[in-house]
Amino acid sequence: MTPSGDDGGIRLNHYLAQLGVGSRRACDALIAAGRVRIDGKVVRELGTKIVPGAHNVLVDNHPVGRAPRRLVFLLHKPKGFVSTVSDPQGRPTVIDLVRPVARKERLFPIGRLDVNTTGALLITNDGDLCYRLTHPRFGIARVYQVRVRGEVTDTQFRRLLRMAEEGVRETGRPRAARPAVEIVKQLEKEAILKVTLLEGRNRQVRLMCENVGLRVVALKRLSFGPVSVRKLPLGAVRPLERRELDRLEALTKGKP
Repeated sequence: MTPSGDDGGIRLNHYLAQLGVGSRRACDALIAAGRVRIDGKVVRELGTKIVPGAHNVLVDNHPVGRAPRRLVFLLHKPKGFVSTVSDPQGRPTVIDLVRPVARKERLFPIGRLDVNTTGALLITNDGDLCYRLTHPRFGIARVYQVRVRGEVTDTQFRRLLRMAEEGVRETGRPRAARPAVEIVKQLEKEAILKVTLLEGRNRQVRLMCENVGLRVVALKRLSFGPVSVRKLPLGAVRPLERRELDRLEALTKGKP
């Protein structure tokens, strides 16, 4: 049997992502590089479809098989841990914190939080879910609590809000949520802000604050979509509940 687009199969990149090989984008790169074989033949066509179980699929000459049981964990990330699977500098990673509950699983974080940021981080073995929840076009809301030094002026506030909205204007797509900036509390020597963003650019909240002259004292991600760390202690990890997974799936339902 040969791969086909008319046999009820699924796209090869989707299949590989389900197996935890990587995100769909990473799997596309593997296919384009000629590192994937189906029934002994190198496949470079990104639109190739297969029927799981009917084809012999190799990645770098290693067979891939049945998709593992999908795991999704919520970690209340503490400071000092990098959001990667491994670190060449030998620093502790978020995967180290999940090992006690999933010792033998191949896991990776959904997006990243920088080493000094705390809060909600999802960790999974599902590359397709990782792709859907991190791609900008899906606009999954991320809510941050930011402590900054000094007073936030009206001008700084308006500039922060403009920067938060830039991603929506760039894509022009309707979103279920809207970006927002809110001053939660203004104290004598610092202010507490709540910032809602619809994509996870590297160090985005810190850079926004730096660009308007605000010094970040502490940064915490309160929630990723419908999943919150409100009742989860710092450094703790738990599996997502079924209702949380269903709500995450609903956010990208029907979108390619």
